Amino acid sequence: MPRPALSATRAVAVLNFLAAHPRDSFTLSDLSARLDINLASAHSLLAALTDAGYVVRDGRQRTYGLGPTVVALGIAALERHAVIDLARDAARQLASELGLEVAVSAAAGDDIVFLARAGDLQPRGIPVHVGQRVPLNPPLGSVFVAWSDAEEWLARSDRPDQSRGVLAAIRERGYAVALEQETRRALGTALEDLADAPADDRLQATVAGIVSALAHSDYQLRAIDPRSSYGVSMIAAPVFGATGNVALALSLVGFPARLRGAKVVEYGERVRDVALVATRQSGGRLPA
Repeated sequence: MPRPALSATRAVAVLNFLAAHPRDSFTLSDLSARLDINLASAHSLLAALTDAGYVVRDGRQRTYGLGPTVVALGIAALERHAVIDLARDAARQLASELGLEVAVSAAAGDDIVFLARAGDLQPRGIPVHVGQRVPLNPPLGSVFVAWSDAEEWLARSDRPDQSRGVLAAIRERGYAVALEQETRRALGTALEDLADAPADDRLQATVAGIVSALAHSDYQLRAIDPRSSYGVSMIAAPVFGATGNVALALSLVGFPARLRGAKVVEYGERVRDVALVATRQSGGRLPA
């Protein structure tokens, strides 16, 4: 696999950072420090992105933010990936119907990227914002790999046999259930900090350590007993693409402290069914 050009990876880092902070602007020094790019390189890179309209510079404040050309890219991407618009509509429908927060996410390389959210913030919700990235490492992202060759994902698991059982349960019922834990809440805080300083080695190590700790816990719910109660963090269902791949995931978050197993199943089947409707509307198909 060819090694990516340094200038290209730096440009991607700048755009990803600004996408995660769409309402904010940053000075050259801010961006240089947060992204670990030397000042001269950052200045040249931002000049090129500004000339192309991907970044806009406030001459008075001497700050940079997302530019208008990114909107054109977004509109073009939505035309190519119409399923995203359908998923956003589905998220708004679910949020209104269930009184929960709903997120739309996609797998992108080694990350999960949040593309949209709907619903009012809930006391027990997860801090999710558009552009936020989460490592696609076990136990995270199981809904994206359950219907595909998951060997690469499983190879990163310290408990591969348990992870296989989780994937089998997700395929059988059509949705994933993650349990609430202090470790998961710590991950949300660490990811917020990492979004502000993505090149910080200490924060990267903290996130990796928390994900590893989650992998050693019973984070994913396999069997659901209708009479038991659970502290649920997230319920996610796949929207399939034209080749039967998982194109997107719809995730419910912001649940009450405890849910009866029967209610967990009710929520899971509802988000699964809405995701299947989005699959059919977008021309996707169920995997074999």
